[in-house]
This record gives sequence, C-alpha cells and structure tokens, in this order.
Amino acid sequence: MDLSYNSLYGHIPDDLGRLHSLTSLYLSQNIINGFIPGSIGNLRRLESLDFSSNQIMGSIPSTFWNLTSLKILKLDSNLFSGLLPQELGNLVNLIGLNLSNNQFTGTIPSQMGQCHFLLSLRISCNLLTGPIPQELRNCAQLSQLDLSRNNLSGSIPMAVAKLYQLYNLNLSFNSLSGKFGGIFNPLSGSVSLDHNMHICGDQRYGLPPCEEAEIRGKIDGRKHNKHLILVPLLVSALLCFICFATGSMITIHRRMKLAKRSSKTNHGVMLSEWKFDGKIAFHDILEATENFDEKYCIGIGGYGSVFRAELEGGSVFAVKLLHSITDYTDEKTFHAEIEVLTKVRHRCIVKLHGYCSHSQCKFLVYDHIERGSLESILHQEQWVKELDWPKRVDILKNVAQALSYLHHDCDQPIVHRDIKSSNILLGRDFKAYVSDFGMAKKLNLNSSSWSTIFAGTCGYIAPELSSTMIFTNKCDVYSFGVVAMEMMMGKHPRDLLLPFFCRTEQLTKLKDILDHRIAVPTSDEEKDVILLVLVAFACLQVCPKSRPTMQQVYKALTNRSCPTPILKPLHQVKLQELHDFCRTVK
Repeated sequence: MDLSYNSLYGHIPDDLGRLHSLTSLYLSQNIINGFIPGSIGNLRRLESLDFSSNQIMGSIPSTFWNLTSLKILKLDSNLFSGLLPQELGNLVNLIGLNLSNNQFTGTIPSQMGQCHFLLSLRISCNLLTGPIPQELRNCAQLSQLDLSRNNLSGSIPMAVAKLYQLYNLNLSFNSLSGKFGGIFNPLSGSVSLDHNMHICGDQRYGLPPCEEAEIRGKIDGRKHNKHLILVPLLVSALLCFICFATGSMITIHRRMKLAKRSSKTNHGVMLSEWKFDGKIAFHDILEATENFDEKYCIGIGGYGSVFRAELEGGSVFAVKLLHSITDYTDEKTFHAEIEVLTKVRHRCIVKLHGYCSHSQCKFLVYDHIERGSLESILHQEQWVKELDWPKRVDILKNVAQALSYLHHDCDQPIVHRDIKSSNILLGRDFKAYVSDFGMAKKLNLNSSSWSTIFAGTCGYIAPELSSTMIFTNKCDVYSFGVVAMEMMMGKHPRDLLLPFFCRTEQLTKLKDILDHRIAVPTSDEEKDVILLVLVAFACLQVCPKSRPTMQQVYKALTNRSCPTPILKPLHQVKLQELHDFCRTVK
C-alpha cells in the first residue's frame, strides 16, 4: 500500500492493524500527526514500512517488535522522542534502518549488533549520547553508517575499521575523540569526521597525525585540558549522585510505606510540593484529564507530554506531564523550568500558573493557548492561509521581543536553548507566545557562556554548539533566524542554510522562496518581508560574533528600517544580495 505524497493529515487509524496480509506500507511525505497505533504490531508479514517526513510523535510502540519480517524501516524526519529501545535488535531481518531527524535520546543500543543483515544504518540529527557500540562489528554487511549530528562521545571503535563493506561513514558533529585508523576500503566512498572534539590519525581523511596533534595539544592545550579535567570530575559527581539518589529513594520508599499505613484516604501526604492559586487541587487535574488519558494529549516534546484540561467552570489549562524517566535529568529539568518561569513575566511568554511534584508524576500548569503551535499551523493547508504576511511579521516581532526580554531585561539573563516553531504558540488573535523552558538556563553574569550537555533540536541548533559545547545567547539568535526563514517559506529552510557554511552562489530570487500558499505581498508589505529575510540572514551567520543581539533584532523589526541599498521591488531582490549585506543590520 503506497499513499505517499498525498498531503494526508490526521492520525494513523487503528484499523490498519487488521490488514494482516500487508507486506509493504508507505505513508511518507504527508502531514500525518499523532502516534503510531499499537495495532501496527499485528502486521507480522510487513517487510517495508515508511512513515518518513510526517509529524508523528511519541515513542516507538512496544508492539513494533513483533514485526520480525521487516527489512526496511524508515521513520526519519518526524517528531519521535524518548530512548532508542533495545528491542530494535529483535528486527533481525532489517537491511535498512533510518531514524534520522527526530528527537531520540539515550545511547545507541548494543543490541543493534543482532541485525546481521543490515546494509544501511542512519540515526543522524537526534540527541543521542554515549559511545558507538562495539557490537556494530557484527553487522558485517554494513555499507552505510550515518551517526552525524548527535552528541556521541568516546573514541571511534576499531570495529568500524573491520566493516569491510563500509563505503560511506559520517560521524561528523559529535563529541568523538582519539585515534582513527581508517576504514578497509576508503577509496570506494566517503568519510566525514569533522566537527568533533579531537580526532587524529590517517591523513587521507584530513586528520592531523597523532604525534603532531599531541605536540599541538601541548602548545595550545588549555581547551583540551579542560575536558580532561572535567571528565573525571563529572564521573565522580555522577557516582556521588547515584549514591545520594539511591539513599534518597530508599528513604522516600520507607516514608511512603509509613504514609500509607497512617492514612489511606489522605491523598495530600503523597504530594512533595504543590503551589497554585488555591482554586485547583491535584485531583481536579487528574479528573479533567482522566488520569492523563491519551485522548487529551495535544502535543509531545523532548521532556514531556502536554494535555488539555478543562475544569469545572469552563477554565482551560495546558498541563505538561513530564515523561516518567527515573534518571536525575527529569527532576533537574522540572526544577529548571519552575525556576525560570516563576520569575518570568512577559506578554509574549506563556504564563505558568502552578506546578505539582507528586510521588507518581510531575506536571506544570500553563495557560492554554488556543491555536496551538506555529509548526502545526504551517503544516495545515486549511489553517495556514489565515497567516497572511502582516500576521507573520507580527508573530516574529512577538518572538523577538520575548527573547530580547529573556536575554537583556531579566535580573539574570536567560537562554531558552530550544527555540523552534513547535515551541511558539499562537493565541486566538495570532499573538505569539514562547513556550517550553525545559532546557532554559541562566547565564552567569560574569560570563557570556558556559559548557553544557547537548541540547536543542536538530535543524535549529547553532553550528558552533555541536563542536564547542559552549552555549551563549547567540545560539538563540541563530534558532530565531531558522524560525524566521521557516515563517517566510512556510517550511523549514533546510538546504537554504548551506550558503552560510560554504561559498556557494545564491542566484535565487527572494520571491521564489516565499510561501506560495498565500497571496504575494502587496507593495506595502514588501518592505517588511525583505527586512525580515535580511534579519534572518544576519541571525544565521556561522560566526556567533557576527550575529546581532535579540535586542537589535527587535529594534530593527519595530523600526522597520530597511537599508536603502536593498530597498527595491520584491521581484528584483536576490538572496545573494541579502546574504552579502546581512552583516550590516544593526
């Protein structure tokens, strides 16, 4: 069954699971959202499954691992999140697996080595950490391996060199280090290792010899020594935390037992924290969402699912339920968002009403923003036509104002770290609100940056973050530039970002990339459209210092001061002119 390229939208129906004789299912390049239904696991004869380039979210359902006949699995370019499941190794007949351009976290499971027939493995542009598993040596027929644009660490295992069929290897934009000896037949394909921490070895791949690298490291070793010092410190800190967490869990478990004995009806003893305006209690939220039933879910992010809760009296809230992960990052993320949002007060930032830390769950209670995310509207043909050019200009002004406030007007500057179209919500009047502060961090007043673990979403991340791991407010500026171009084009700019990384000539005219689903800009609107793209190009500069601040961006959009040299009719403006002039934006 091939339903690709049909602009289908909505959820995947459960009834698909009844087609027991189905051997291939192609739904790629549509606008499908929601979750993969568990009934898909009934299609045990399925050999090819392609759900790529949609808006499907959530984790891969557990029933998926019944599809042991699968040979081709493509889930790339969606909104999948959560850990990469170990059960991927159950799909022993796989020859092609593509999970790229999602939000998967955790490590690459070693069980992938059980897929002995695998020819192509692509998991680029996710949030994966940890080492490349040695067990990949068992995939002896592997010819293509793309793990780029994650946060993988450690050395490149020798097992890679023993994959004798490998001709295309891409490990760029990670945090890998150490010696790389090459692959068995490097002349038959390509090897990309750029933008890692420090890799030395075979000069055929543009790597410095390891001996020279060591000398250079001694001369200019300040940067690398920091990492060498940080690693044992982080390991020690992690061990201390594990001991502390284990002790805390034992203590909490004992207290919960005592609480249950003392009162079976007193639900309040189960709450560790509860702050709200007094009108709403914990059980009101549970009742309104029927214990967080999936039918009330209106969105899923990297750290939690959002539910619509309509309480008695008609008040509607958005409740963000944190994913039930047991590791400490969940707790850390919860309190990070609380700490930021309780101090933030701005008309273009979604309002936090309260929060709850319960023995079984943690959630945040926000204003419910009626129209949902900018991303969802841009992908819905029937809604996007309401986003005319004046509305798009105002939306970007709202976002710029919110970021300017976070960066420059808070007592302690705040970097959002995950600006993207799905984290921009639109109200009934199309006013924009910045949301999802699960990754937000406060900048030290004595420093303009800090080292951090990998954060953000692939496609919106500033290029320097993948290699330096140093976060500044200019990372938010870059992400805003991507969103601005996405707003102008009606889709993610993707390949249009390449001229910022390489010296390619852009002969395309501005009018040719604008969203064609709405009317062309009027003569009065042309100036704002040109200015917006110019500002976006300035924000997308590879060098962080060349980007404007969000304060400068907001002032430029508010003053509508388009530089005279490029102030011409829209049909005459070329992208190259904007690209060359973008650094002059003040």
